[in-house]
Amino acid sequence: MLSKITKGVISQPHLIMLTGVDGIGKTTFAASAPAPIFLGPESGSNQLDVTRFPAPQTWDQVLQAVRELTTEPHELQTLVIDSVDWLEPILFESICSDASVANIEKVDGGYGKGYVEAVRRWKELIGMLTTLREKRKMNVILIGHVEVAKHSDPTLGVDYDRYALKLNKKAAAILREFVDAVLFCKYETFTKRDGQKHRAVGDGARVMFTEWRPAFDAKNRFGLPFKMALSWTEYDAAIKKPASKTLDEIHAELKELVAQIGDDVLRKVVVESVTKAGDDLVKLTAIKNRVKVRLGE
Repeated sequence: MLSKITKGVISQPHLIMLTGVDGIGKTTFAASAPAPIFLGPESGSNQLDVTRFPAPQTWDQVLQAVRELTTEPHELQTLVIDSVDWLEPILFESICSDASVANIEKVDGGYGKGYVEAVRRWKELIGMLTTLREKRKMNVILIGHVEVAKHSDPTLGVDYDRYALKLNKKAAAILREFVDAVLFCKYETFTKRDGQKHRAVGDGARVMFTEWRPAFDAKNRFGLPFKMALSWTEYDAAIKKPASKTLDEIHAELKELVAQIGDDVLRKVVVESVTKAGDDLVKLTAIKNRVKVRLGE
């Protein structure tokens, strides 16, 4: 086994989830990926010159499409599922049909068993997407819509509104865990003081966020900047950028940033994080990006 040990960054196809409000440009972003094919009941790609499967009417048709991409010859490079929340009713209908019930709540007598079965079938799809990525080296982009939902924060003991994926919570959780990046997309807004009040203003710029915040879910495993333009070209370039930086360059940039931190507690946390990251360029880049955000606030 020791003879098979490898070291270094393993380059893999993209595996991301793009979430955000309606009409923000998620489908256009995905259409800019290499040789995409769209799968799903959404009609958002109708005005785009892209390849697409017929809109699936059953869950089996969804699985069959992924299976054919995995086994049949083709030159496609990216599968776009548009969207996961529009697929959920198709999944529920399939489960209800198999159980001969009219409602997902009544599957196997209720008590949430229908949702448990839905999670099992989502995991089956995830397994197939993993095989597609590994065997055919295809990118996978999952698109999802969001809604404003009440969130109870156990650490603060308060409730507040946040954007959440418009999907069953358990299904949403496993899909977020599955992908390498969750990119939350929105129109860039600012607050402007107007007398005694503040009002939101914006110029229509479309941006995506790559790290979790109380208002939304996001993550990435690549050390991406916290905020980026909603652009496949910029995203793809940023993925490759950390590898172009040397360890000495990253440490030099971090040293300059640490010197600008006025808060002693924050400075100590950053220094400890840098030490813990060691020579991991991705982690060091992520720390650098977070410090830049804090300094800009």
